[in-house]
Amino acid sequence: MLNRLSLSYNDISVKVRTDIYNALPNKPYCSNSKRYTIIRSKYYAQDKPYIQINNPNLKRYLIVDIDESDAYSTLLDSRLPQPTYISINRVNGHLQCAWKLRDAVSTSYNSRVSPMKFLAAIDAAYNYRLNGDTSFGDCLAKNPLHEHWYNEYYDTEYTLHELADYVDLSEKDASNIAANDDVSGLGRNNTVFDIARKKAYEMVRKAVSKPLFQSWQSDILASCESLNKQFSIPMQHNEVKNIARSIARYTFKMWAQFVHNMDNFRAVQAVRGAIGGKRGSNKALSGAKGGAKSKRRGSIKKECLLSKVLAMKSQYYNHRAIAEDLNISASTVSLWLKAARS
Repeated sequence: MLNRLSLSYNDISVKVRTDIYNALPNKPYCSNSKRYTIIRSKYYAQDKPYIQINNPNLKRYLIVDIDESDAYSTLLDSRLPQPTYISINRVNGHLQCAWKLRDAVSTSYNSRVSPMKFLAAIDAAYNYRLNGDTSFGDCLAKNPLHEHWYNEYYDTEYTLHELADYVDLSEKDASNIAANDDVSGLGRNNTVFDIARKKAYEMVRKAVSKPLFQSWQSDILASCESLNKQFSIPMQHNEVKNIARSIARYTFKMWAQFVHNMDNFRAVQAVRGAIGGKRGSNKALSGAKGGAKSKRRGSIKKECLLSKVLAMKSQYYNHRAIAEDLNISASTVSLWLKAARS
């Protein structure tokens, strides 16, 4: 790989290493080997040969793992853009290379789906071009800050479109892989994420009462693990766990809004039911509600309806909706509410 920049290689190394460290999760997974993982602050995790590069809900680096003795030659012959860093196993020549994304792709629940799918398609195409390890998940990668590996650094970053320019996503070998969601880690991640979150939404709507968070997260994790087992090459448990945690946290917050909406619905229905009952059983009160039609004016109408106006306003109904429901004018609603606030 050629240095196309005017900076010295030492300056580039310092800059890239600083960027990598700053982008690490605050408490990443890390390990001395691939057989187990622990969670530590990134200050201590940087001293481990294996580390979690990307945040669970934010992809800053596209990482490909090449398990070949001549992996470096494969990378050189790939006609792909220059990676941001390369970490090479000094013993067997296997390597991992990563491309820094100029704009990190969010993979959380409230994120846009199209950038995630675009990145997954690029990831699948790059893995195909480099004959990458399809079982690799970047939850635990070679630590480019550790001297256990031979590391090369290049101050490069790319947009998704710039990365896509080097591969043809419409080719059979690329588009089918991305569509199957069964080759690259990002593809499997997106599939589990998308299906599990929809199931979680249904669980929120159907549940009778709000559960404890731990039991809720356990149910989401079981759903994610069930989906992961359907892949020919399942993701690592930590990756599935991160997806389940993200889904559980977001949907658990939905309960408060869901309960609030249901309370509003019941309150409004109660007001409407009371109005309907009075309309059928007491023509005097019905006339007070529909005073605009019966042309009754004065304090009786206001006293009967003001409490309903205040109740519906507390449920965040706008003036027009209150006016239509109580059969009065929107200007009257505004005047009554203004008087009530003064």
